[in-house]
Amino acid sequence: MKVILLKDVAKVGQHGAVKEVSDGYGLNFLIARGLAVQATPEKIAAHATAQKREEEAREEATKALRVAIQSLEGARIEISARATEKGGLFKSIVARDVANAISEKKGVHLLIEAIQLEKPIKETGEHAIDIVSGDAKARINLAITASS
Repeated sequence: MKVILLKDVAKVGQHGAVKEVSDGYGLNFLIARGLAVQATPEKIAAHATAQKREEEAREEATKALRVAIQSLEGARIEISARATEKGGLFKSIVARDVANAISEKKGVHLLIEAIQLEKPIKETGEHAIDIVSGDAKARINLAITASS
């Protein structure tokens, strides 16, 4: 029996895959628990068009993210944080803080994994930060200033 998986199933396949399984396993386990539906020609055709649409949407989102990252090239982002008189920060600046600042100042929403920080920033001053997502790369200048 052919089934279209609605969820990831261990040792069978991932969501969206069309698999050949035994009749008993398909009917009594997969379909009964809502993990799959029986694959009819109509459902297979509808599934193929839905996957194609999802792939196109994913490619469009990737393109938009690439353009957004490239628009950040050379940008200067400023973050104000509490600091000592010598310039040491009371709280480290991490990738999440940088992503929030970019979102606030430039309106570009980035995944935290895209921000390449070798280690958390612990002092005020200018810092060069790389942003990498797929094949899109940009380098921004992060200015940490002391607030009162």
